[in-house]
Amino acid sequence: MAAPRAAARRRPLDQLLLGLAFVAPALLLNLVFDWYPMFDGIYRSFYRWDGYSTAVWVGLGNFERLLNDTVFRTALWNMAFFLAAAIVLMFPTIVASVVLFRIRHQRTQFVYRVLFCIPMVVPWLVIMLMWQFMYNPQYGLFNRLIEALGMPDLTQTWLGDPDLVKWCLVFMGFPFVTTNAALIYLGGLKSVSESVWEAAALDGAGPVQTFLYLELPLIAGQFKLNLIGTITAAMTGYGTQLILTKGGPGFASMVPGLYMYFSAFKSQKYGYAASIGLTLFLMSLVITLLSMRFFKDTEEA
Repeated sequence: MAAPRAAARRRPLDQLLLGLAFVAPALLLNLVFDWYPMFDGIYRSFYRWDGYSTAVWVGLGNFERLLNDTVFRTALWNMAFFLAAAIVLMFPTIVASVVLFRIRHQRTQFVYRVLFCIPMVVPWLVIMLMWQFMYNPQYGLFNRLIEALGMPDLTQTWLGDPDLVKWCLVFMGFPFVTTNAALIYLGGLKSVSESVWEAAALDGAGPVQTFLYLELPLIAGQFKLNLIGTITAAMTGYGTQLILTKGGPGFASMVPGLYMYFSAFKSQKYGYAASIGLTLFLMSLVITLLSMRFFKDTEEA
C-alpha cells in the first residue's frame, strides 16, 4: 500500500516538473529578448553612453536635456497629431464591422470577410512603397491625376511639403478600415445572443438606434482592446516616417520613436535614446490607464 501512495504523491510533482520543462524554453527566450533589454534600457537611461566606451553616470541629466530639446518637443506635437488622428479614424472600422455584421446572407458575409482579410497578406512595407510612388511629385499618381484634370497649378510636393506631410501620412490609411480590429469587433458582435436583436426589432428600434444603444455598448470591451493597441502604436511607432520621410522635411514629421532611433544609431547617444524610450513608455502607460479609467467611470455611470 505504501508504494501506490508514494506514487500518487509523486504524480502532481512530476506533472509540475513536466509543465515547467515545456514552459522553460519560452520563458527563457522571453527573459533574454524581452525583459532583459527592457530593464537594461531603463538602467542605461541614467548614463551617458555611446555604446563603446565606459558609461558615465549622469542621473537625471538625460531627462533634463529632453525638457530643453526643441526637436523632442516638435516630435511630441507630431505624435499628438498622429495619436488624435488614429483615435478618430478607429470609427470607420467600427461602422464597417457593424455593416458587415448586419449582412444576414451567410455566403455574402463570408465573401466580405475574406475581402477584409486579403490586405493582411500584403506586407505593410509594400503598401508604404506604393503610397510613396503615388506621392512622388514628378511621376506620382496624384500629380498626374491633377494634371489630367487640367489643373497643373494645384500639383504638390506632398511628402516634401512641411504643411502637408502629416496629412499625407494619415491619408495612407485610406479607407481607414483595419482588418484585425474589424475581426475583433465582429467576434464581439457574434457572441451576442440572437434574442437581443430580436427584442430590439420587436421594440421598433431603427438602424441608428440599434447602432447607438446596442451595438456600440456591446463592443465597448473590444473597443478598449483596440484603443490600447492604437495608443501604443501611435506613441511608439516610427516605421512609416523612417521609410518615407526620415522625419522631414526638416522635423515636420519627426516622432519620438524615430528621434530615439536616430539618437541611438546615428548620433551614438545610446543613453539619451534610452531616456527617450523610457519617457515614451511612461507616457503611453499613463495615457492608457487614463483612458481605461474613463471607460470604467462611463460604464459605472
